[in-house]
Amino acid sequence: MPGTKPADPFLSTAWLAAGRSLERPPAGVRDTVTLRLELTDPPPGAPPALDVAVDLAAGRLGVAAAAGEPPGLRITLPHAAARALLLGSPQERAGVFERGDVRAEGNFSLLFFIDAALRRDGSGHVAALRAAAGLTGSRETGETAGVEEEAEATGAAGAKEAAEAVERAREALPGTVREIEREVGTSTPGAQLHVSLDGVTLADAGLGEARPGVPMTHRSLPLWYCCAKPLLSAALGRLWEAGAYDPYLPVSHYLPEFGGEGKESITSMDLLTHTGPLPTGGDPLHGVVAGPDGERLRRALGVAVPPHSRRAPGVNYSQWWAWFVLARILPAVDGREYRPYVEEEILGPCGMADTRVHLTPEDFAAFGDRLPLIHVSNPGSAPQPTHWWSTEAATTRCIPGVNTRGPLSDLGRFLTMLLRGGDAPGGRVMSPTTAVALTARHRTGLYDRYGNADWGMGFRLECRHLGEEFTSFGTHASPRSYGHDGLWTAVAFADPDAGLTVAVHLNGKVEHERHRERIIRIADAVYEDLRLC
Repeated sequence: MPGTKPADPFLSTAWLAAGRSLERPPAGVRDTVTLRLELTDPPPGAPPALDVAVDLAAGRLGVAAAAGEPPGLRITLPHAAARALLLGSPQERAGVFERGDVRAEGNFSLLFFIDAALRRDGSGHVAALRAAAGLTGSRETGETAGVEEEAEATGAAGAKEAAEAVERAREALPGTVREIEREVGTSTPGAQLHVSLDGVTLADAGLGEARPGVPMTHRSLPLWYCCAKPLLSAALGRLWEAGAYDPYLPVSHYLPEFGGEGKESITSMDLLTHTGPLPTGGDPLHGVVAGPDGERLRRALGVAVPPHSRRAPGVNYSQWWAWFVLARILPAVDGREYRPYVEEEILGPCGMADTRVHLTPEDFAAFGDRLPLIHVSNPGSAPQPTHWWSTEAATTRCIPGVNTRGPLSDLGRFLTMLLRGGDAPGGRVMSPTTAVALTARHRTGLYDRYGNADWGMGFRLECRHLGEEFTSFGTHASPRSYGHDGLWTAVAFADPDAGLTVAVHLNGKVEHERHRERIIRIADAVYEDLRLC
């Protein structure tokens, strides 16, 4: 009929037939991962759910109507969002999880590697499926700032300063810089390093690229990922010290709206030590981690805990849900939201002037196109730039414990404050007793498959004494060392016995085993360079 909108070919019979004609990824091998897309609005004649197999190494893509038991990653989303996730640009894929109408369950971290495989499209399968869906033209939408813009922003003086910073680091820590240079250009496009000893900075440098065409310098603002979680720990520690808050009381004592649905007994300490009853794959913010505030708040506070898991012992690492809930305690007790509290009571006294708990729209307009991008390496392929946590929506939303950005020198200042018992250049942040309490062993006898074992109040602790597989910060770090890591990109820790702080960011994400090997090697080099073994 005239004026009738043509049917969307995505997920049509013809589109699915085009998918069946492609060489399918090999089943049952480590490099092939599978996800199920469950549509909330399937078009007439389209399957209500789609199984997608992705060959991370060769890029082959298999699509078929869902059948059998669901795989370990399930995403419920509208038809348009499914099209963007499979066939869109990197920015459009990131935008799927900013909408507010998407849900995910399972191993969310697989999405980073799926994203890289779809972007690279080594087999041409994505291009073929785009053509079958009637999509033409480039999927890229201006992701490179370009050397010219960066040169204009930093100038010759800035470039000279950055080069001198690298040479100072090389002189002080030659083996460490050499180990980082082994990774730059292979597993990661760029890196940033900060090391201080007894409060004196020995290295503060950036190497390689922050994003295509933009150098990584000591002034770049990489994503801290979960290395930012201890900021909230410090904020709650201050309230504990003041007698206004007790981490052993149920969260619902401070947030009545958090009660019910099996959450009544969950304490702040449960969340801070990642021993709450919700498994990692069941994080209620999966799917909307960078979504609208109202929807995130509704899901985070209203989640129901299944009866069978309400007191299940074990490690249930919370990437974002627990920290989103814990951050709500600050305004309930103090009156200030997370960002102003952290800026005024922690960043300010520590002299962390360049750190952004989250960007403002003005920040993004000024330098959003120069922010370091996370790159992801799949087996046998070069790191691919992604746009996770780098779009305007994600960078300007408060995601406590995840999307803080700043130079690692600022992260070093925070760790040095803790080493000094809470004392900072701009005034005392907390008492020595509180600093020790935050980094003491509050979780013992529990561990997970990623080598995490004993835990403080939001701090990962060195656990090499439990076995080599539980090494946290290197083979030379003392048992009193504490800090955090950022999902397969970063590590930051302090060693009280050595008076040492170390922060390393690699903006190339690799699988867990490969990342652990390179981080331990770099951390060990620091101790060896400084003869602290």
